[in-house]
Amino acid sequence: MKRTPKFDKAWSESIAMLPAELQQPLIDSIKEYQTSGTEPTDLHPIAQCVFNLLRPTIDRRAKAASYQRRRREAKAEVQDAPATVEAGRRVKQDRKYIRFLAKRYNLIHKNIKSEIDHVSAFLTANGIDRVPVYLYKEYLEEYLAGNAVPEAYIKQGSM
Repeated sequence: MKRTPKFDKAWSESIAMLPAELQQPLIDSIKEYQTSGTEPTDLHPIAQCVFNLLRPTIDRRAKAASYQRRRREAKAEVQDAPATVEAGRRVKQDRKYIRFLAKRYNLIHKNIKSEIDHVSAFLTANGIDRVPVYLYKEYLEEYLAGNAVPEAYIKQGSM
């Protein structure tokens, strides 16, 4: 769930209205649920009721944080990706992969390397400045299979 628990002021004020013996177990249960996702099992029924009212808010915040984290990681992946031409160079230097392509598509190495240059030019012309090598290989294999590179790939690469 969440790495650092968030505890609203309104929650603190509401919990302060409970009897003293229910407050600390409820606070501990909320923090435990936020950090590890484990639901409390031994709370007093009143404290469990308060917890159940707070759980949708905690879950919604955790889900939003998860989406935000994934977007940040995807953006960082694209920014850390090599330039399209550099990705093409890396693919050209991968001898095992070139041999694999030669066998699969019955091409000689020289032709594969010129096709890599075509894919680099195509991607650059479509505004993809940076692309991870694994995605570049997907583009290349689609191109060698005789398919135009699908729009979905282009949109995915330009994130």
